[in-house]
Amino acid sequence: MTNCKLIICCIASALLLNGCSKILEPVSLFVGKQDDASKSEQEEFEINIKSLTFNTAEKANNAPYSRRLVLTGSGSRANVLDEANFLKSNFPKQSNKPHYLLGIGDQILLSQQNEFVTKSAQWPSFSSEPEYVLGIGDELTFTQSNDSNQDISVTISDEGELVSTKDSDTLITTQGVIGSNGNILLFGLGNILAVNRSLESVRTEVRNILIRNGLAPNFQLEISKFRSNKAFVTVIDGSNQEIASINNKSQKITLNNLQITLKELVLKYGYSVSDNNLVQIKLRRNGQEFSYTAGQLFDITAPEIIIQDNDQIAIQVIYNKATKIVSTVGSKGNILLGKLGSISAVNRSVDDIYEEISSILIGDGINPNIQLEVTKFTSKKAYLIQKNVKSIIVPLTSSVITLRELIVATKRPEPLNVGLSIISLKRNGQVFRMTEDQILDPKTQDIWIIDEDQIEIESLNYKPGQVFALSGAGSAHVVSIEPSKRENLADILFANNGALNNLLAKRSEVYLLRGKNPSVAYHLDTQNVSRVLVAAKTELRPNDIVYVADRPIISFSRTLSEILPLRILLRDIQNNNIP
Repeated sequence: MTNCKLIICCIASALLLNGCSKILEPVSLFVGKQDDASKSEQEEFEINIKSLTFNTAEKANNAPYSRRLVLTGSGSRANVLDEANFLKSNFPKQSNKPHYLLGIGDQILLSQQNEFVTKSAQWPSFSSEPEYVLGIGDELTFTQSNDSNQDISVTISDEGELVSTKDSDTLITTQGVIGSNGNILLFGLGNILAVNRSLESVRTEVRNILIRNGLAPNFQLEISKFRSNKAFVTVIDGSNQEIASINNKSQKITLNNLQITLKELVLKYGYSVSDNNLVQIKLRRNGQEFSYTAGQLFDITAPEIIIQDNDQIAIQVIYNKATKIVSTVGSKGNILLGKLGSISAVNRSVDDIYEEISSILIGDGINPNIQLEVTKFTSKKAYLIQKNVKSIIVPLTSSVITLRELIVATKRPEPLNVGLSIISLKRNGQVFRMTEDQILDPKTQDIWIIDEDQIEIESLNYKPGQVFALSGAGSAHVVSIEPSKRENLADILFANNGALNNLLAKRSEVYLLRGKNPSVAYHLDTQNVSRVLVAAKTELRPNDIVYVADRPIISFSRTLSEILPLRILLRDIQNNNIP
């Protein structure tokens, strides 16, 4: 019995001494001697101990966060890569906001408020009312008293032959036509130059001839047929049809010595001042062109313009105050806009076409009161591709959008786990990769969506990081940390079943081990409650080791718990209770 007590006391003393040993005592996996090869396989680590303060915590937080992405698969078959190696962002060159360029199939609406341009009126020069100027083809009739009392009168036919007739009134009547040489042959007077002369001028010459011949200047000279002086009038109505004359040609007006004004001519065709800016009158004279609206021509202050030989008058009418034309860009890239004709539209902006139409209208003397807009966008589109989701065709309009706006407006399923969204932009044979966070960042440049862009959205899950929590008593467990949550040291220490929830934990010996040879052990004494704030400011990193020492009494209590079963076993052996 005495021997048994001695054995028990020896065992208890050995266990007690073992319990009072250092907490960080290295433990060997093998009992007995290790050979040199076995020793060489064990890595020796150099550990630098630093106090964990707000300053050291901030420096530690600035260290790169090594996050790993699960590309494909799961478990041992998962394709896992470091985020830093996988994610290499590149952006397209920054550009200005693009203008929408028209394409085949786009529909255009032209709205026009029709009226002619009211310019400052310029009037043709004139001094007095012009006299009729004789010309080729005009016919003159010369009548003279027959002082010889002969009953014979001689006339000249249109063919230039002399014709003698009896004249009971003793008057001689001669008719002649101004020939191509500009002369007229009158019986008894000979050839007289008449072209480009007034009738009064020819009368004076005839009077002088008669006086030189000793005859009394008792005569009468009149224009019997007007053939040489002409003006030309063209009327164009609002449907762009020439209606002033037969076969849509300019109408010829023969002028005579009864003068007609431009106002009278316009009134003759049914237009007046009430038409205001809806009627435009153009007068071309001697290589010059004069343009007036009806309002200008019929203004009380406007001078009278006498129509002269070879005047060209164009009367253009707008019947519709407002018009609307819808046109579609055809396969040849043109749009047809009524009287404006065919205009090239493909790969041109609306502003560019607007300027061209305005220029055409101004050239025609019409105010460019127009509105041009695209009513149907069909030619430009982009493509949004999402894995496991139906792809979307994004029609592009004149309201151009950015990649940021497109991503925000896109409805897509939320990933089951918090992950990383990669945006790939394929443009003109190039591929640009960015994260969703980068795109949504207001500081990121605007990326404008253009025609044929392909946007692919790929959601990747992060592999959770692992933190190893150890205690001096030998208990250990693994805690997962989410890369996006940025758990801190306080989360490990004060979580359910956390190290500091154990009342027997040695709060003055808290260590955060990080890195490889050399490793850094950040020491924190949490006995002071204020220092717990440092733990809350210290972010965890994958593969961190959180170690909290146990109080020495824990080792002693564990020893006693191990001794009690041994004493029972020895008692049973002594009492022969073991079968």
